[in-house]
Amino acid sequence: MRIAAAAALLAVVFAGPALAKDKPVVKGKAGAARAAPAHPSLQQQAADGDVQAQAQLGMDLLNGGGGLRKAPAQAVPWLALAATNGNAQAARRLAEGFEQGWFGKRDLQAAASWWYRAGDLGDEEARQRFVTLYLGGDCDSIGGPAGVRWLESVARGGGGDAILALGRVLELGDGVAADPAKALAWYRRAAIAGDLEGQYRLGSLLLEEPGAWRLLFKDISREADNPDRDRLYASREAARQAAGNDRWVDITRPGMIEGEYWLGEAARRGHPLAALTLGEAYLGGRDLPFDMARAMRWLSAAALAGEPQAMKQLADLAASGQGLFAPDPIRAWVNYDLAAGLGLHEAEEPRDRLAKTMTQRQLNRSRQIVADLRGN
Repeated sequence: MRIAAAAALLAVVFAGPALAKDKPVVKGKAGAARAAPAHPSLQQQAADGDVQAQAQLGMDLLNGGGGLRKAPAQAVPWLALAATNGNAQAARRLAEGFEQGWFGKRDLQAAASWWYRAGDLGDEEARQRFVTLYLGGDCDSIGGPAGVRWLESVARGGGGDAILALGRVLELGDGVAADPAKALAWYRRAAIAGDLEGQYRLGSLLLEEPGAWRLLFKDISREADNPDRDRLYASREAARQAAGNDRWVDITRPGMIEGEYWLGEAARRGHPLAALTLGEAYLGGRDLPFDMARAMRWLSAAALAGEPQAMKQLADLAASGQGLFAPDPIRAWVNYDLAAGLGLHEAEEPRDRLAKTMTQRQLNRSRQIVADLRGN
């Protein structure tokens, strides 16, 4: 990992010739044979690439052993060099040191990197600690395939947070290639167990599945026994080539029905992003069939839960009169202002533009409503 490489480079700098002592020479008569060299010091062995010596020198500097003064900062490059060269104990000590602040300020990102290295070298406790830091948000990457395997091991043990985290890793491709099918399987496991976030993620991912093509019999009476009804083709052309003369090509959205179900479950339980996603899907008429009444219902639920994007969507509808009997500038301005107050900057320009078309009485009323809603 990057920290290991940087520390190893630093170690090479520290491990320069200045640390190696000249070998002792026995003075004698001219031409006399030199005495056999003394056993090299620990520093010389470490500088010459002896991994065990590098680790031991780092430990001595860390703890003040071997006749050396305690100097944790000077221990880091030697421990890093040993860990980079395959010493798991050195990697573990670095992880502990960065996590507990032995080398100065605590650095959980660096600690996670060294826990990962120790785990990669076979330390099972280090693997568990790395996963714990990852799930706690103390490191921002799973690291690589090894980290994904450790996370999956925890997820298979029933860890709810690990299941969701593994789903996200597989969905986005963090450390491994993205695998939406496996991500769906893990999200489905969480959703069926009643996990609110799992239901939302499953529904969202299903709704995002691209359209696909299937084959239906031209003779509808044969459709009940169609064994290939659920077989999907990625392109229209591929489906046409397989259709023959007795079947026709039909486009479908494989995840639409199940996605709507799980998003509805999450939204009814109070998940604001699930409500927003449903509202936008019904309003757009692309991911789900257009339904203005349902769009307004779920966007309103999301807005009441504090979602600024839902507030802006409702403001846009109120400004144009969609979903209402007529345009409602007061409702629109209030929603724009509430969304802007929550940090949605894209609501500021339409709010200010709308204000120029409103009477002073309408503006005063709008501002009073916002003040009341904010408890001012």
